[in-house]
Amino acid sequence: MSGALSTLTNTAEQYLQCSFRGVPFVVVGTGGAPGRKIAVHDYPFGDQPWGEDLGRKGRLYRIRGFVNGPMCQVQRDLLVIACETKGTGLLVHPSLGAIQAVCLRFEWRERDECTGVIDLEFEFLEQSSYLSSTIVAALHAAIGVATIAYNAAATSDYTSTVATPLAAGSVVASAAVETASAWSSMAVGALSSPQAYGAAVATVPGNNGRYTNLNAGVVDSTATVSGALAALTASRDALEADATAIGAEVDAGGMAAAILAIPDALRGAIADPGTQIALLSQLAVYAPSVLPAASVTGDDIVTVRTATAALCRQAALLSIAVACSNWQPTSSNEAQVLRQRIGSMLDAEATIAADAGCDATWQALRALRAIVLQDLADRAAQLPDIITVTRNAPLPALVLAQQIYADATRTPDVIQRANPIHPAFMPTSFEVLSS
Repeated sequence: MSGALSTLTNTAEQYLQCSFRGVPFVVVGTGGAPGRKIAVHDYPFGDQPWGEDLGRKGRLYRIRGFVNGPMCQVQRDLLVIACETKGTGLLVHPSLGAIQAVCLRFEWRERDECTGVIDLEFEFLEQSSYLSSTIVAALHAAIGVATIAYNAAATSDYTSTVATPLAAGSVVASAAVETASAWSSMAVGALSSPQAYGAAVATVPGNNGRYTNLNAGVVDSTATVSGALAALTASRDALEADATAIGAEVDAGGMAAAILAIPDALRGAIADPGTQIALLSQLAVYAPSVLPAASVTGDDIVTVRTATAALCRQAALLSIAVACSNWQPTSSNEAQVLRQRIGSMLDAEATIAADAGCDATWQALRALRAIVLQDLADRAAQLPDIITVTRNAPLPALVLAQQIYADATRTPDVIQRANPIHPAFMPTSFEVLSS
């Protein structure tokens, strides 16, 4: 019998460990029962029943395991207490991650003719999972690290490219300042756009209309429309000061730092990540006309203008990547569209950097692209799709929200997606979320 116990003790070390409310045990098998809650309706003389979707079913996990050794009875008793304790408990599983769960069933049994080992069976109902939030936090941290590396690589390549031409004289330096100033003026103009004003009003609590119903991350309960617009004006004045400071830079390192600060100031002035991406995308396609020259000074001007414009675009892309990590898409289609668009922009800029011989920038762009696209793909997989709804006659938005979702509070979302002339007369065909 001692040999059997020794074998079990050695075997337990080969299995993955699990715990519930801090009490450990060994896992030998795990199963789950996810899905949707479906109410099946049968009708007289109807051959096909109707399955009514009532939402996502609670995630049920069945776990088999055991405890062994001279303290196995103590572990069993502790697990009994843990399962009899009211409320949710922390379940730490090697493959499921960290989960707040309710124990629905717990059974233990001692093996016949074998002491020192107790088999366990659990059924847990998930209340919340920390795995998805951990993955998102890790991706956000990875984007942050990638942007830092990208910042350093872009600055280094720009400095090495323009250092010699800038030493040729003030005419070449003026060309760099002119190129960067024209781009920074676009950023200042972006803060005066209707999109920026709509994003500012979106931070004010309440229903302010479909054109301000954005995905702002934070709504300030104490904010007012006048206060939000005053803050936007102050941010625009600060951005103008940053843009003016570009003209005072005389060396490549200072110019690069001033350029990289512009998109961050623009992004910080707007609370809505979707608007941040839209406005920064205008800066990411900046392409000033550069005429070829037949002199040494003319070649230096062309080199400086081209490199400065590239750094301006790269600075905008750097800030877009940060905005994407905070962006909250409402549908899988929306996330996929942005994923393709951002991927194409990063690919195009990486090709330009490679053609210019900026190897460090190219590598940093490729690394940033991989992380951003992975983040957007993961979020797209967890979101509903877009479907087309067709009706024979115009109906009020409130009626349609009740018909489609059995939830009248979804009316603002239906109105925003259909964009009707009047919410009481919705179009006969429009797109909405599938769930």
